[in-house]
Amino acid sequence: MSQRIEPTLRKNKETQPEGPINRPQSSAVTFEGTASEYFGIWIVNVILSIITIGIYSAWAKVKRETYFKSNLFIGKYNFGYHATGFQIFKGRLIAFLVLIVINIATTFLPLISPLIVLVFVFWAPMLINNSMRFSARMTSYRNVRFNWSGTYWQSFWFFMIAPIISIVSLGILTPLISKSYYAYFARSHSYGTSQFSCEPRTRDYYFAYVVGVVVPVLIIVSMIAAPFAAYKFGYSKFGNGFEQFIPLGIIFTLFFAASVYKTLCRNLMMRSLQLSDVAQFDSSIHPFAYLWIRVTNIVASIFTLGLLIPWASIRDHKYLSDCSKVLLMGDINKFIDKETNTKSSFGEEFAELEGFEVTI
Repeated sequence: MSQRIEPTLRKNKETQPEGPINRPQSSAVTFEGTASEYFGIWIVNVILSIITIGIYSAWAKVKRETYFKSNLFIGKYNFGYHATGFQIFKGRLIAFLVLIVINIATTFLPLISPLIVLVFVFWAPMLINNSMRFSARMTSYRNVRFNWSGTYWQSFWFFMIAPIISIVSLGILTPLISKSYYAYFARSHSYGTSQFSCEPRTRDYYFAYVVGVVVPVLIIVSMIAAPFAAYKFGYSKFGNGFEQFIPLGIIFTLFFAASVYKTLCRNLMMRSLQLSDVAQFDSSIHPFAYLWIRVTNIVASIFTLGLLIPWASIRDHKYLSDCSKVLLMGDINKFIDKETNTKSSFGEEFAELEGFEVTI
């Protein structure tokens, strides 16, 4: 069952006042969840999802999201999560029925498979927008909800067409596409009636691409190619099994480059993100430190048969929160009051089906 979390005022930590501000003040972003607390929620969710053959997973997601949102604070106020298990279950049930229909159709009419793929390509942007809108609308801060206003054709471009162009251009256009996508992602979100703004510089994304992708790939490829070439020309005693490690090296290279580059792009977006004339944002995630956290989280979860997944999730959230900051430039209380008074009744009742998960 869903649990609605209202904004909570922390009393156990000293925080800066959020009244009228004469000069910009930094407000910390903190995450106060613990591995032991979340383990109790996680293990119950896993058991009940198994017993109910996955049906309970919708309510499990509500409990998980409620826990993480309610333990995430900006200053002295936390976030809220307002979705219900039935809303998520309804979306998943519809998706499940659609998959059944598709499987039946392709089994008895295999020639329509290409048509189904084409339909899905044009349908996916709508599902993505619904998911983004649902996720935003179900999240609040100080009783004001977020929203998503991305358009169908913009999402079609960024999620369907742009990745193909990035590959065809051999990565040359990847930084330009990344810059446009992250700006679109930010500007399509709003807090109450106020849109976020984001104006990153293209050259910063190209620099991030060189640092996060080009240089690491060249280094790793040279580390793989050098011993391989030495073996082929008889300067090494590596056995014939050396070639088997090349695909593993390629996978590692791609994972490494994608992780580092994505982290750098997130930092650039956050540093150029602004909400009205009230708040600016900052992010100082170290790409290699975060990569280490991600890799060790995966290893720890695998070697403990999943029992350390709660610890890994909490560790990840704490690090990202510690690396984020909000710079307040105006009277945040007046801004919140204005947004609370101008929010529409339609917005408060709006709910869409949950769809794809899209993150940055």
